[in-house]
Amino acid sequence: MTSKKRRVYITILWVTLFACFFEYAQAGEIPLHEAVELFYKNNYDIIINRYEIDKAHGDYIAARIIPNPNLSTEYTGLRPGLYRGEYTQLKIRLEQLIELGGKRGLRIKTANEMLEAKRLAHKDAIRSLLIGFYTNYYDLLRYELSYDLAKEELNRFDRILLVGEKRHSAGFLTFIDYTKLRIARIDMENSLTTIDTQYRNDLVTFNLLLGGEGSYKPSKGQMGEGFPAYQETELIDIAYNHRFDLLSLQKQLASAEYAEKLAKSQRIPDITVGGEYGGFGPQLSTGYGAAVGISIPLFYRNEGEILKRKAEYSQIREQIKRVKKQIEVDIKQALNNYSSGIKIYDSYKTRKAEMVTLLNSSEKAFSLGGITVIELLDTHKTYRDFITKYHQALIQVTLNKDLIKVYTGELK
Repeated sequence: MTSKKRRVYITILWVTLFACFFEYAQAGEIPLHEAVELFYKNNYDIIINRYEIDKAHGDYIAARIIPNPNLSTEYTGLRPGLYRGEYTQLKIRLEQLIELGGKRGLRIKTANEMLEAKRLAHKDAIRSLLIGFYTNYYDLLRYELSYDLAKEELNRFDRILLVGEKRHSAGFLTFIDYTKLRIARIDMENSLTTIDTQYRNDLVTFNLLLGGEGSYKPSKGQMGEGFPAYQETELIDIAYNHRFDLLSLQKQLASAEYAEKLAKSQRIPDITVGGEYGGFGPQLSTGYGAAVGISIPLFYRNEGEILKRKAEYSQIREQIKRVKKQIEVDIKQALNNYSSGIKIYDSYKTRKAEMVTLLNSSEKAFSLGGITVIELLDTHKTYRDFITKYHQALIQVTLNKDLIKVYTGELK
């Protein structure tokens, strides 16, 4: 391939890549903290889950309601032709149920604690969704770094190809070796296309997580190199005070305790009081009356409901124990991942300058005929793999640092 044809080919390639990249190049860059705010506000799963709070609030409102009074009328003793006789009676009765044993207060406390539990459970649902959100966000940053690396590699290799073409034309490079260089470039182009596709697919997911109302992509240059040290015991203590799944269960336990008391209070009979106005005989002579009704707990004393509530209370206590153990596991695993991530990143960081020097030296040596094509391609592959792993290590340790906050529940 002549230099003129290669320039035309390169121009077509870059125009094609630009067209593929144009859609997400137009997306507005958004830093992590702003992306999190949009995620809280617009994510569909968060919005859907939020209605659980509304449903619990409806139960709370219902628990506060006093039973409605009952109004009834009765008109009896009419003779044929609908004439009133001496046995004709008209009764108008108003009755009101009065709950005893503190049932209404217990019902309100039960519903209120459950409402608080739902609010905390909603926050824990957000916390769980954040794991996937952070992973997606940092994956996009990793793809951007990989894309930039692939473009840099392609530009560097084009300069190598020019050197190879000159050496081939001068008879210092065989046709086979020159062909190997050209084929290696194809692999680099394909790698760039693959990264581009992966990036665009994850970008679609990212904007869906943000509610799909805009077009965003993560801002570059957000990875710092300050990785603080953490103490396991301190993180566990923080999690015990901030993890919303644990706090929600504690509220559910309080609600279950009130529910058990409410079930026991049902054994105390309620009373019904009422007043009556009536008329008697052909003239419906006026009369008044009063009534009091009470159920007799002779056969049913709510034993089944009481046993059910006791079992529910014991079940939640065991769930609390399990969640506390799960918190310890989450913190231990998050710290292990974070510590190992720092070690891996540091190991690549200390050798990065050496790899850059190696690549520059090999390219210079090739231009002078000091190394073969195979050695040059091997060096390029080694450099590409090393820098890719360096970027992956940087992204992963930064992600692990943020996930520690998620596992401790410190995020709102």
